[in-house]
Amino acid sequence: MNKKSPKIVISGYYGFDNCGDEAVLLSIIHCLRKLRSDVKIIVLSGNPEQTRKQYGVDAVDRWNLIKVKFALLGAKLLISGGGSLIQDVTSARSPVYYLSIIRLALLMRNKVMIYSQGLGPLTHEKNRKMTGKVFSRCNTITVRDAGSADLLEELGVKKDTKVTSDPVMALTHKDIFPEGENIDIRDISSNDAGNALANMHGDLHRNSVSVARMLNELGIPIISDGERKPLLFVSIRFWKDDSHIPPIAECLDSMSSKGWDILLVPAHYPEDAQASAKLRNCMNSKPFIIDKCLSATEFLALTSLADRVLSMRLHGLICAMAMGTPMLGVSYDPKVDAFMEKAGLSDYCISFEDFNAQEAMAMMDALDITTRDGFESYTQTMEAHRQEMHKLAWDTARAAIKLL
Repeated sequence: MNKKSPKIVISGYYGFDNCGDEAVLLSIIHCLRKLRSDVKIIVLSGNPEQTRKQYGVDAVDRWNLIKVKFALLGAKLLISGGGSLIQDVTSARSPVYYLSIIRLALLMRNKVMIYSQGLGPLTHEKNRKMTGKVFSRCNTITVRDAGSADLLEELGVKKDTKVTSDPVMALTHKDIFPEGENIDIRDISSNDAGNALANMHGDLHRNSVSVARMLNELGIPIISDGERKPLLFVSIRFWKDDSHIPPIAECLDSMSSKGWDILLVPAHYPEDAQASAKLRNCMNSKPFIIDKCLSATEFLALTSLADRVLSMRLHGLICAMAMGTPMLGVSYDPKVDAFMEKAGLSDYCISFEDFNAQEAMAMMDALDITTRDGFESYTQTMEAHRQEMHKLAWDTARAAIKLL
């Protein structure tokens, strides 16, 4: 990299141990480097040291205004996103922060791209007005769903807004696991094999190797020899009165009785690990549980190794979609419904308020490979939509590079 390398600053919810947002960052960096190898990337992060280590980029404290200004100085582009940054349900101040970063970049004459964001809800009039004004000044706007585009139109943003897909959809199984090599990631039984694979393919695949070891340590066989049990990846969260947890526990007990291994995986640590522990305590069977903060690549690798995914977390579903793993969604937010509809899988999404074990089991049975017609229809629909979303995610990355 030389002094003339274009500098891109990325702003989002990064460095907070949220696998979904970290997967977004992973995919954005992956695409930018594939399309422009000499690009210099700086991430505004809640944990700069961790971000530098995980992604091999520069990173600065997102709360340090002086360092943020210095990062933006001479930058060709600010990327704002992806994720759900501009919403005031979790915090009225959240959109103020991200919009302020955009305003600062515009003041410093940087180009600005809104990158596959999911917008709203915006309930405060001040936030709505500020969003409309700031977004109207951005160079390129891409959103991940039609509802976000409709909101911008409602806010008076007249700039052309392109509906694309979540950035994570740019990744595939081949990006997480190496292929065409003699070492099989599903059969790592020795440190030598794992180390050889990691050295061969770098940090991205080193995390995949760590997942294989993690599963072995838990006692979950991952060798594809026809004898291992099918694996169900489960990602849940606390929500409202947590009334969804007992019926989900009942569903998982039924799956376990049918011969499935159940793996509870936290997407946002430590909150989701605590939710998983509560779920486990409601179950009669004994699921496997991961009680540690996972990297984005580890989270993606687990969704890829699983046979099915049951997820409340949006990015549990998005990662499953990207990896081609059949999934069942538990919706607690319109963004989950919007994604499952875009994936062509609305019939496989249950509201957390209406969740019951019998309905969920009927859906799981429909995803059983032995029910050929239903399973083939599901996988064909999923793959067609996956390919389209994959293309859109790469188109978004190309739009960013074009601004350089």
